Amino acid sequence: MKKFLFLIILSASISSAFAQTAFRKKVIHKTLNVLVEEYDTKDSASTFKIGYYARYNTMYGTPSKVGSYADNQRSGIWTFYTDSMKTYFKYNYSTGLILFSKPDTLAKYFLKQAEVDTNFYKDLTQVPMFVGGAVEFKDFITANLRYPNIAKENEITGKVIASFYIGPNGYIEMPKIIKSIGYGCDDEALRIIKLMPRWVPGRKQAEVRQLYYMTFNFAPKK
Repeated sequence: MKKFLFLIILSASISSAFAQTAFRKKVIHKTLNVLVEEYDTKDSASTFKIGYYARYNTMYGTPSKVGSYADNQRSGIWTFYTDSMKTYFKYNYSTGLILFSKPDTLAKYFLKQAEVDTNFYKDLTQVPMFVGGAVEFKDFITANLRYPNIAKENEITGKVIASFYIGPNGYIEMPKIIKSIGYGCDDEALRIIKLMPRWVPGRKQAEVRQLYYMTFNFAPKK
């Protein structure tokens, strides 16, 4: 028993010592000179995240999401906030469970964009959800979607419609283009779909494999 207690104390001491030596890195917006994000890492030169993380709304200076990393992967409970600091999504990355969520707005929006019956998911008790909800999805698209140069050169604008399956484990399967506009836009839509993180799967009595529709709008930035 004493040996067991000693191991617990030793483990706690190591964890505490590690936490104390972590470096809290702050990322400042170059133009606005405001805090964008802060996170724990090993030292000032590293970008490998190991603990606390927070992303900030550059307009209001308030957190937009707060959570933690383990070995540079999101872990534990993350909370996502609106501009007015109200919680709209809370998710446990370690267990894969939604702890709190505002009603989903993405699924029906994409169905309307793709001109698919909005009752498409009526048999589900929970539609597949992008972790973090609509606001986090918008941030993901803004950070990753690129308007292809060949489309820009030919002044191509429009909407690409794609579909894919979200498996019972939340991973994306079999992405394909349903409506094409070409000029590199289809390939970019597929690239973004494959880049997406794990989703919260759809549910009936349990998690199910579910077809999902998504649209991507391509136009030059104003």
